[in-house]
Parts: sequence; C-alpha cells; structure tokens
Amino acid sequence: MRIQFASKAHRDFFHDMMAQSRRQDCYHQAFFYVMGIAPETRANIRQMFDFQQDCIEPDGMHGGWQTSGTVRVCQLAFNLWNGYSGERRGDEYTPYDLFCCEFAPYFMEGIKLRYPEHCRELAPVKEAQAR
Repeated sequence: MRIQFASKAHRDFFHDMMAQSRRQDCYHQAFFYVMGIAPETRANIRQMFDFQQDCIEPDGMHGGWQTSGTVRVCQLAFNLWNGYSGERRGDEYTPYDLFCCEFAPYFMEGIKLRYPEHCRELAPVKEAQAR
C-alpha cells in the first residue's frame, strides 16, 4: 500500500516514530500516521504516547495546546490504537463529527493502515450482478 502524507513533515514524523516504536504493526502505524497529520500533535507526541510503556496517554487530551481539530486527530488515533473513546458528552466522537474537518482524507489513510484486510480495492461490479 502506498501511503499518502499531508506533508513532508508528516511523512518524516511517521518514519521517525516508527523507528522509535517497539513494533511495526498496524496499531503503531495507524496511530503514528494519524498523530502526524497536524503540526500540534507532532509537537506534543510525548504528551500523547508513552514510549517506555508503549501505550497512549489519554490525559494528553486535556492539554492547553489542543484545538477542535487536534482533538479529532487524537481521538481517532486513540480509537485506532485500542478502541479508546474517552469521556463521551454526546455524539462528538461519531464519524459525523470526527470527519467534519480538513484532516478527513488523511483519517481515511489511517483507517486503511489499521484495517488493511478490510480496506482493499473492490472489483468492479458487472451490470448483470448489480441487478
């Protein structure tokens, strides 16, 4: 799979984080890919991920640097990591809300990294099969 990056900084961040990662699995790939989308999440990665324990840091969601966009980035990255959905106050973590931002095309790339077995290209449907 060819990965589409938002910028050179996004690509470099992803490769740097994967080099520091204990594992090269789909969980780490999706997490670091999504966290690398925004400059703010790249700059604050150590508040969001504990490299020693190899786990996410949900308390980082309350950092003063967070914006509505970076909360979406972190929420999706955490969810792709282990299904984490945080403290819900309504429907703010639904696809309707999460994907309502400029990062949505890259969110889809993160989902493809996490679920490669489900995000494959579909064969074209022949007209007779569609009926």
